[in-house]
Amino acid sequence: MGRRLPRGQQTRDAILAAALREFATRGYQNVTVEDIAAAAGVTKGAVYYWFADKDDLGRELQHELYDRLTSSALARLDPDSDVVSAMGHAFSAYRDALGDLGEARFFLRDAWVIPALDETGRRDHDESATMVKEILAAGIARGELVDLDPEALARIMTGAWAEATLHVLRTGNRDDAIAVVEHLVESLRSDTRERQGRRKGARR
Repeated sequence: MGRRLPRGQQTRDAILAAALREFATRGYQNVTVEDIAAAAGVTKGAVYYWFADKDDLGRELQHELYDRLTSSALARLDPDSDVVSAMGHAFSAYRDALGDLGEARFFLRDAWVIPALDETGRRDHDESATMVKEILAAGIARGELVDLDPEALARIMTGAWAEATLHVLRTGNRDDAIAVVEHLVESLRSDTRERQGRRKGARR
């Protein structure tokens, strides 16, 4: 039997779950705090006890969902593997977790264009870029990756990752997104330029 959560935590989780259902089915802009309270079976005061307003609730929900996706990706990062293979496996796990979110995908898709939620999205993006920078810098230092500025490379790669995520959220097509990301990541191998040079020479 799983450990029971404290009553307060149960209430908070019930509010977040109800909000997710409402946002996913009716659209973020069409849902009020009163709607969320009713769907969760709690008072409006209980919602305000945990969250300052609907936007605060939305930001927390968005953060928790992306934290879940990131955790799935990190679990696939093999420290003994080369950086390119590790990042490919991580994105594959991220893609699969994204597809398993169900109705949460609709909320995350809409969250991209909601200004009130932008702050949380940017903060999560910055944290991801910092983590990716460390991984890339280690790969560059070991000679596994092309010698590029790790900060610029991390920003561009996390940007591509974010766009791939948005593509999946909008279209539901995960295979095309992962094929593109895998191609981009593979191009970072330090021997890529050498292989390309040999191919060009062979065509002459």
